[in-house]
Amino acid sequence: MMNDKNDLLLSPDYSDRRKFVYAFAKTIVLLTHRLLARPHVELDETIVPLRRRECVVFLYAGLHKSLWETSGALVPLHQAGLPVPYVGMGDNLVHGRFFQDLSRRIGTFLVKRPGNRKELIESARKLRNDILGFIANGVDVMVFPEGTRKCIPDRERYGDFFPAPFEPLLEYELNKERICKTNPPLKPLELFVVPFNVDYSYVRETHELLRDDPGRPRTLHVFDSLSMIRNIGDTYLSYGKPLRVAGRLDLDRKSLALECRARCMELVKILPINVVSLAMLRLGSAVRLSDPLAVKAVHRCIDELRPFADRFRGFSPDDPPEKVVRLAGRGPLRIDRLAPGDSRIFRLYAAYIRHYLPSAGAGIA
Repeated sequence: MMNDKNDLLLSPDYSDRRKFVYAFAKTIVLLTHRLLARPHVELDETIVPLRRRECVVFLYAGLHKSLWETSGALVPLHQAGLPVPYVGMGDNLVHGRFFQDLSRRIGTFLVKRPGNRKELIESARKLRNDILGFIANGVDVMVFPEGTRKCIPDRERYGDFFPAPFEPLLEYELNKERICKTNPPLKPLELFVVPFNVDYSYVRETHELLRDDPGRPRTLHVFDSLSMIRNIGDTYLSYGKPLRVAGRLDLDRKSLALECRARCMELVKILPINVVSLAMLRLGSAVRLSDPLAVKAVHRCIDELRPFADRFRGFSPDDPPEKVVRLAGRGPLRIDRLAPGDSRIFRLYAAYIRHYLPSAGAGIA
């Protein structure tokens, strides 16, 4: 249960978006999104009418592949006429008080990356308080509960969702009448979790995320955010059916996190680069993609993934394998053969869809 001390935390520290800094940042993001990226958006039909109700607030929770999502996933929501959520971002991504303050002004809130168990507890508590403050005031939030972009590069699987972001949702729904009574002029709101996912034909940080050198940070500095979008290519942004928190009060925070993760995994799309990468790994030798063996391997992979044909994007299961190979090599990631230096790249893009394989990753050994 909440106490009076916790109730004092219901005034979140977020910026006034009517100021110039936010307007300038929004203009840059919208222009680059429209001129330099090739976004493909799938928005569940219930999202817009539901969020336009005054008594509703959203927490968007998604899988994390690239830093681009922290801005790119906001644009379709803005274009649909929805409130732009405030985004949780690891404090290791923004260095220095000046840039951290600038990030806050353009609509982010920093999540502390813990170095030990004590810091982990403190970070979870602050995240809980931040999210509770946002939602109690009717402000939408976007979080990445995996907590890192390195799950696929390091472990070749999507990470588990940390339960901390989901605790304040259940807490609010159980206590909202008292929260609003003791914190006027707040009004009771209905909470929904919106699962979302972004799939890439080219992940901007591919080579950086796969680098072995521990001395180099696996992050992007703030000025790289604009150049990031220049070669990003086709992106597939999917926003799933909202999950009503009030209908899940029998769940604990871990179970709610688990359900949300499962919904996000269902949104993952299968792109030509994923299929070709899987095929090349299964060949396991330096074969050119134009070789008949490679073409046959691509065909076999398409057949194996055919039960999930509704999740194919950028091609169809009936397309000739040669066309799929050509589409996979159309972007900035130039591929021709499985050279020794390319194997980790192929493993990365194959791992994005490994949960669709019959044996949870067969052929990616």
